[in-house]
Amino acid sequence: MLRSLSTAALEHAQTRGGFTRSSSGDLSLSEEDDEDLEEERDPEKLSLCFRLGLFIGYIIPTWGHLSLANVGRSWAAGAFALWHCFLFLNSTILIFINCCSAILRCYIQWFSEMHDGYNPFSSKDREAEGHLGQGSWHVITHFFGAFFRSYILMSVTGDVMRFTYLLCVDAWRPDAFEAYRRLWVGDAWKELAIGQLYIQSWSVCLNKCQKAMDIIVQVFLYVSLDLVPILLFILVYDTPMHGSVVCEVCMAIGCFHIFCFYFLFIFGEAWLKISRFRWAWRAAKDRVTFARSGSSGIHIETETVWMTGDGTQFLSMEAEARSLCVLCCTIFHWLEYLLPVALALVTCVLGLVLDRYYLTEVGAVAASMLFFVMLGTHEALDHVANQQKCTPLWIRHMFRQPEILQRWGERWCRLGFSVQKRQRYPFAVSLGFTALVFGGFKLMMLTYSCMGLMLFLCLRLLWMRVEGAGGWFWAFLESFIEFILLNVLIITTTRNAMRDGAVVLLLCVMRQFGYQREINSGERVRLASMIVLGSVQVLLLTLVCFALDSASDDKWSQFGPYMGSKAWYNISSLTPVQEELADTLPMCLVRFPRGMPHSAKLDFNHSLSLADFGLMASLTYEPQNRVAEGCAHYFPEWHMEPRPPSVLDEDWVRFVMFTSDTNSTTVIAVRGTLTALDVLHDVTLWLVPAVLQLFNYIGPDVADGSWGISMSRLSQLIPLAPIRKQTTYDSVFLAVEYMLEHYPNRLYYLTGHSLGGGIAKLVELQLKTRIKPLTVAFAAPGVEHAARVLFPSGISELGNELATLTVEPNNDVISKIDVQIGNTLNAPCDGRALTCHSIYRTLWGIFQKCGSMTRRELRIPCGWSPEAPC
Repeated sequence: MLRSLSTAALEHAQTRGGFTRSSSGDLSLSEEDDEDLEEERDPEKLSLCFRLGLFIGYIIPTWGHLSLANVGRSWAAGAFALWHCFLFLNSTILIFINCCSAILRCYIQWFSEMHDGYNPFSSKDREAEGHLGQGSWHVITHFFGAFFRSYILMSVTGDVMRFTYLLCVDAWRPDAFEAYRRLWVGDAWKELAIGQLYIQSWSVCLNKCQKAMDIIVQVFLYVSLDLVPILLFILVYDTPMHGSVVCEVCMAIGCFHIFCFYFLFIFGEAWLKISRFRWAWRAAKDRVTFARSGSSGIHIETETVWMTGDGTQFLSMEAEARSLCVLCCTIFHWLEYLLPVALALVTCVLGLVLDRYYLTEVGAVAASMLFFVMLGTHEALDHVANQQKCTPLWIRHMFRQPEILQRWGERWCRLGFSVQKRQRYPFAVSLGFTALVFGGFKLMMLTYSCMGLMLFLCLRLLWMRVEGAGGWFWAFLESFIEFILLNVLIITTTRNAMRDGAVVLLLCVMRQFGYQREINSGERVRLASMIVLGSVQVLLLTLVCFALDSASDDKWSQFGPYMGSKAWYNISSLTPVQEELADTLPMCLVRFPRGMPHSAKLDFNHSLSLADFGLMASLTYEPQNRVAEGCAHYFPEWHMEPRPPSVLDEDWVRFVMFTSDTNSTTVIAVRGTLTALDVLHDVTLWLVPAVLQLFNYIGPDVADGSWGISMSRLSQLIPLAPIRKQTTYDSVFLAVEYMLEHYPNRLYYLTGHSLGGGIAKLVELQLKTRIKPLTVAFAAPGVEHAARVLFPSGISELGNELATLTVEPNNDVISKIDVQIGNTLNAPCDGRALTCHSIYRTLWGIFQKCGSMTRRELRIPCGWSPEAPC
């Protein structure tokens, strides 16, 4: 029976392609080996163990055909590959979030230096320091310190994204993680030499150590990627272990394999680079004749980027003519090539149209420089370059064949002219956009600094035309000087020189100091990542410039230039019919005690309503000298509390404390977003939650649940440009602590709109006192992820520690950012997102449904709604 069933299983596998040469020959075996294997699997020559395996495979047909081809068709293998890709994708999102957070910290640190010291936007500071005084050099050096740290981090992150993509592709192959395993066992030297994966299969001459290592790596892969997560997810239901801990472990495993794959490739490439350099050094000195092919030569292999897995190339011109990708990519290539010139010309034209001479000046200089570079670097001038003109004399005397070292540099360090243009193009584009941003803010010193650096890049490209066989020497000299200047810049511009210097050194090593080779595999993923991260960098820089430019608060007031200068609308208390309707609306029924025990019966005269908190939040937007007038108008029985002595003088937050005349109740109202500095404050606190929610639209839903909690908690792993973001609202926190300590018999509330409401909730969450003030927030973002970003190890169960009521207007977008915890209450609004976010429009909707929510009539100024025009 065993004999008949095993023979039937073998025939079934052969009919499905399990043991045919076409299905398995391209995986690891040559034709001779495949024929030997077929002879060994003759039904008449099968051993007892092999027949037993075939019998099991016949009973369990999904796994038992003993063929990689059948494993590739297995639904179970596809499920595991899908899980592996999901795990790697979440790990990639974590890496991306850490990169964005580190870039933000770099520019926040630069902003803090400018905001607390010399401000380039202040005319007073400019006159005191002169055109290029000490303050100007301080601005320039600190900016380039932040810029270079950010750009190096972006470059490394883009490369890591590339290898994450390659690892996901590797997970779907029938022989799962083949390239990853071959790097582990040292059987991928040809792929390392060419920079293209899957150009050959496993070697037929693996030694015993390599075979044993491959088995160990496979066991480690499946234990770490599959067995450990399964056991942890089972333990979640049987133990008090939190699900976020399991997700953190899974993402740590995913990041480990991603970086391990990345470093294995980089280390292997570096080893080949050093060994080829040693050979080229000896060959250049001793006139050794080097081979045109083979593993020891330095000749560039004939394989191209159009290499497929079986070693064939796409030679069909008909297929190329039919492909629309060729046309689209050609058009995009020319747009990419002309983008810097077009951007410079548009800037020049805008300067002329808008009568902004500085934009015209920047655009004209940039366009002239770019035209000069395009003419000087055109391929038509390749034949005029003298290969011996600028080769140093000591190189000619020391080496008999210096061109061998130059060929080594072009092959292994991409020192060729065309390759160098492609390598330096992203950096030049980043500098160009940065110069454009600074030109728009009239920061000409920073603009010309960026353009000067662009000019150096252009001259360096022109120098490559005539550097001859000494190009490798000039490249090493350039790399050494740039590394020294970068370290000096970091030491002089950062608050933690040792930590930032160590991180930048590691990033430079990962980039091989800027001279790593072109890797064809996954290049589009790397470019896409660089484009996204570069856009994030430009947006953050623009926001920082806006924040520096808005030195003073807006003098706008809802009451007009003076009290009574605008038309007024009366909001009366509800009629009996309206009261009957209002009794069914939760927002009209909510009442908060005012200086009375919680057990007492609340009424209109001894309670606070949503409208009261909304009006106090609206008064925070008033100029300093108008807040007291607004308080007297809306709350004649209340007064402003002086700021406690413990409050910080330098802070990003503005707040006002309102206290009842009986000194029984104090409401601390925090201002929301009014200036560009407030927008920067929003981004500082809620960048990570916003990026997490953005991935919900383009990938897996990771913003909610344990995955989002884990990512927000681990979003500060890159120790680059560390800052204490808690200081952005420490003044409110210290004020609340002071009031609770010195006036413990009062009843306290926190309120705020938008950013102010979010800060109020964060302050309440950070308080460690037994009794906390209740928070009433309007159109405020959630704080679940933001709190874990700020306090990664100090927050456990947010829902049990935060007593908050958040009023969410309909169609408002800001209140959808992050995850809301505590209680939420919808408010009516029929406008668009920006309109419904206004505190005045929200209050008008509440007044229309609930009246003044007091026994007296309320007068509000016009302009709060289209129904209340001026």
